[in-house]
Amino acid sequence: MKVKILIVEDELIIAEDMRAMLEDLGYEVVGVTADPQEAKRLIAATMPDIAMLDITLGTQQLGLELGRDIVENHKIPFIFCTSHSDKSTIGKAAELHPNGYLIKPFEQKDLFSAIELALANFSHDRSAEEDQTSIDEDLIIKDSLFIKEGHLYVKVKIQNIHWLSPDGNYTTIHEEGGKKHLVRMPLKDLHDQLPKDKFFRSHRSFVVNLDSIEAINNQNIYIDSQKIPLGKSYRDELLSQVRKMQ
Repeated sequence: MKVKILIVEDELIIAEDMRAMLEDLGYEVVGVTADPQEAKRLIAATMPDIAMLDITLGTQQLGLELGRDIVENHKIPFIFCTSHSDKSTIGKAAELHPNGYLIKPFEQKDLFSAIELALANFSHDRSAEEDQTSIDEDLIIKDSLFIKEGHLYVKVKIQNIHWLSPDGNYTTIHEEGGKKHLVRMPLKDLHDQLPKDKFFRSHRSFVVNLDSIEAINNQNIYIDSQKIPLGKSYRDELLSQVRKMQ
């Protein structure tokens, strides 16, 4: 699943150029607007993973107000994109602690670097606030896990994860449809960061999503027609958890 990006920019040529660069990099642009109110509606409707905000929209610095609204109400990373590098503008922007600041004109490589750093830094800051451990380059934001694969973060919705299995100090995520992803953290650490009411350790080497279970017997759990071991010491607790969901 691609990282979703919202563009808020009042210069049409720049906005479309940004869209083209982002899509060429493998991101998904969920909307382009110059209207702060429309931007708020798009954030609520599309739930972007990051927003690119022009500071000056029309004749006013409405991008700053939009950034403040994101900080207070949406809790997603955002990057200010502006042609202003004066001390006053930067000072006002810094008060909102954006996750990046790009001076126009910028190149595709600058856009890519800013987005990747913004995602990583945002996750690290949120993890610190919640007293969680951010391990290497893999991160959790909102309801999704972002996994570093090649030069991009790949988005995996947590609800689509069916089970986890260890691979040394790494963990393999088994997603719906047979997709697999390798995460840079041990099984226990990843399990600790996932919703406790949904993900259950069925065996010392397996963690399952309770919503994905198709069948259970005394020895195994069945998900996607796959047989996953059910340890004796975990069986009673698992059945208790399943009953609570009914």
